[in-house]
Amino acid sequence: MSKQVTIVNHTHWDREWYFSDQDSLVLSSLLFTNTIKELEKHPHASFVLDGQISILSDYLQIIPEMEERVKQLVAKGQLQIGPWYTQPDALHIQGESLLRNGIVGSLLTRHLGQSMPIGYLPDTFGFNAQMPVILRQLGLNRFLFWRGIDPKKVSSFYFNWDSLGGGATVQAVSMPQGYGTGMLLAPTHEYVDGRLDKAINFIAETIPNTPDNILIPSGNDQMNIVADIEEKIQEINSIGKYSYKIGTYQDFFDSLDYKELPHYKGELIDPVFARVHRTCGSSRMDVKLAATKLEHTLIHEVEPVMVIGHRVGIDLNTGVLVSAWKKLLESQAHDSMAGSVVDSVNEDILHRLKQGQEIADGILNTIQKMLSIKLGLGDNQVLLINPLPKTSTQPVNVKLLTNYQHIQFDDVISQHLVHQRHIPARENVLSQTPHGNEYLTEPGYYEDDFQIVVSLPALGYRVIEFHSTDENVDSLSESSDESVLKTTDWQISVRDGKIDLDWQGRHIKNAIKLVDDGNAGDTYDFSPVQNDHPVLIEWNSVSAEHQANWQEMILRADAKLPLNLDEREQGTNSGRLPIVMDLRVSPDNHLSIAIEVQNDILQHRLRLLVDSGLDVDSNKASVPYGFITRKNEKIPTKWQSKYAEMPINIWPMDNNVSVARDDAQMSVFSREIKEYAQSGGQLEFTLLATSDQLGKPNLIYRPGRASGDTTNEGHIMIATPGAEILNQGLRYNVDIFWSAATDETTIATEQERLAFNPLAYQKQNLNLFFNRLDNKLQDSLTTKQSLPSSQSFDEVSEQLTVSAVYPAYYTEKATVMRLQNMTKRPLTYQLREGESAINALEEPIAYNNEIPPYDVLTILIQGV
Repeated sequence: MSKQVTIVNHTHWDREWYFSDQDSLVLSSLLFTNTIKELEKHPHASFVLDGQISILSDYLQIIPEMEERVKQLVAKGQLQIGPWYTQPDALHIQGESLLRNGIVGSLLTRHLGQSMPIGYLPDTFGFNAQMPVILRQLGLNRFLFWRGIDPKKVSSFYFNWDSLGGGATVQAVSMPQGYGTGMLLAPTHEYVDGRLDKAINFIAETIPNTPDNILIPSGNDQMNIVADIEEKIQEINSIGKYSYKIGTYQDFFDSLDYKELPHYKGELIDPVFARVHRTCGSSRMDVKLAATKLEHTLIHEVEPVMVIGHRVGIDLNTGVLVSAWKKLLESQAHDSMAGSVVDSVNEDILHRLKQGQEIADGILNTIQKMLSIKLGLGDNQVLLINPLPKTSTQPVNVKLLTNYQHIQFDDVISQHLVHQRHIPARENVLSQTPHGNEYLTEPGYYEDDFQIVVSLPALGYRVIEFHSTDENVDSLSESSDESVLKTTDWQISVRDGKIDLDWQGRHIKNAIKLVDDGNAGDTYDFSPVQNDHPVLIEWNSVSAEHQANWQEMILRADAKLPLNLDEREQGTNSGRLPIVMDLRVSPDNHLSIAIEVQNDILQHRLRLLVDSGLDVDSNKASVPYGFITRKNEKIPTKWQSKYAEMPINIWPMDNNVSVARDDAQMSVFSREIKEYAQSGGQLEFTLLATSDQLGKPNLIYRPGRASGDTTNEGHIMIATPGAEILNQGLRYNVDIFWSAATDETTIATEQERLAFNPLAYQKQNLNLFFNRLDNKLQDSLTTKQSLPSSQSFDEVSEQLTVSAVYPAYYTEKATVMRLQNMTKRPLTYQLREGESAINALEEPIAYNNEIPPYDVLTILIQGV
């Protein structure tokens, strides 16, 4: 049977890249208008607007009179819009961010009509293994992509993609030659023989059992609609050797019999037909750190705190929450999050993230102060909020302003003064009173940072009090000469500038270390330097603090390093890299590490290496809503004959990774680190890789053309001095857990604990700018209520972990909670009164009281 070829006209629309989102907006005013006119002129033609609604929303803001014409084309099925808000990264952001991308995309798309029912991601640099769970949560059972497929692993370009637990499956279609396969559509022998039929032949010959139906996308980056496409396809049918028709992506999916197609389970990160840029996880870490901070604030603080606020009558509208999410989602677009943008665009992204963080912080500030007013709190009271629907006794960081040098908290398990500074008195301070203005002396006060341990109610709040004391009951002890941290399970010691580890009878020298080497790569990828010698960072000074409930060591290094690649080649070291590493023993006997790097070195890579001392060759890493086992794959000697870039064994870091053998396990947690590698029992985490060019040709790991189009005809090489991240401080938090071999539930529970940190707020008048909005949030905006001093609003079983809890986006006066089963076995959850099972779009779904392995249950809680 002759191949039946469906040609789909589309444009791929990078919001920003080597051009800004404002450039894209100007271009859309011309291109989208032309598209609308062409579709109206040809009622049988259709066009895919890149699967992201944000670009159309931006267009309609500048040309609102086109909205009704857009709605008509969407209703007729000619203009395909949605389902995403932006085209997201799918490896370096949280699963919840991917869900919010679909949620916000759906909110905006519904206003204009039907969303394209396909998870369309044509240019994203690879995919996590749990995309089927995410897509099904968004009401999607079809997925269309380009990068990351290895046909030998999948055995087809068209297949059923199963989640790791097998509870979710989507129909998948790969475009092995990319979304630009059929670009420049023209009814000529030159085009049909040289491009179109050659592409069809490639698909049919690469996978011999390819179905007779073949998809050819016709479009490219910011490419205009094909004019008179019906006539052109008719002429092509008289030239080519196959049967060609115009259609939609839905038409093509409908033409396949998925019962006859293979199943695949796993991630899609193989650079066989296209580059996936496995090391982009360490490029432009300024953006990644800012995006991760905002992401964490929204998911684990703002959303649950808004739920608590709604329960006590603080009705802050979810519209302000959506506005913060938009800032983040626009910054998590695949090029933006990967870091493969020019400097001016990177500045735009950082500014957008700053705006999003300000909105998020403002929401928290508003709810905390309004709740404090409702509770009638005094300045010797602190409001503690637990955003997790489980009782908590984890440490709470409390910032306190007080007139007292020494204070004691009431009814806490423990307290520790981490830092204190005195703010001196000020003279001639204006006081505006009912009887006129007065000038007075404002007394000095103390600004304290405490860490306290206290029992907190699940998804709720508690008020605690403090009082002055004459004794210094909680300040740091004097510095100790003993450079050791120890628990009943492990011991860390510093000798001769190196960190040694003892655990379970093992002594591992230099177990935790920082290593620096050169980077000849670009903003897309790290590339090693020929004949380079990695430099081990040695610690110049160590200070230790010990108390009954507190152990801390602070290590400092002023590493002498080559300033740039020229110095690495010459063997000189005129550069300095200041680093501070703060190590603390957490209350649950984990090692908590904070690493601060002041980057003053060019074109380099800095890694954290943690050696478990275990003889292992695999690791288990978290992915959204599950775990995946990874092992180094042998790289063929002639890898260039198969791969578009070297398939290096560097993987995306979700939240944690573990190595284990027999009765011993080491787990490393971090939300800031985005990539890791494994060498035996040693895990290697990239902290940053700086570079000076957008895209370079002929890299060791990536030979040939430059990524970023910089070596394309008519393009230029683009310097990116901003990607060096010079004179900037970067901070990373890492937690290490050494233990007997443990199960996935323990790891997931620890990850949950690290994610949902309790919050603290003090209503005080010593500094009304300590929290940015305190000066403007007047007491008259709410009223004091008879609220209990401690209250819980929901609690869930310990066997399930919580992924998110937030105000419903589609349903009035309702809460959404997402529970995740992070184990290999099904878990039972009985819906309670007022609860119903839904997907992430808040649509009802069938539920049999069981959550499949590595899967989620989304619950709608009505009336709250």
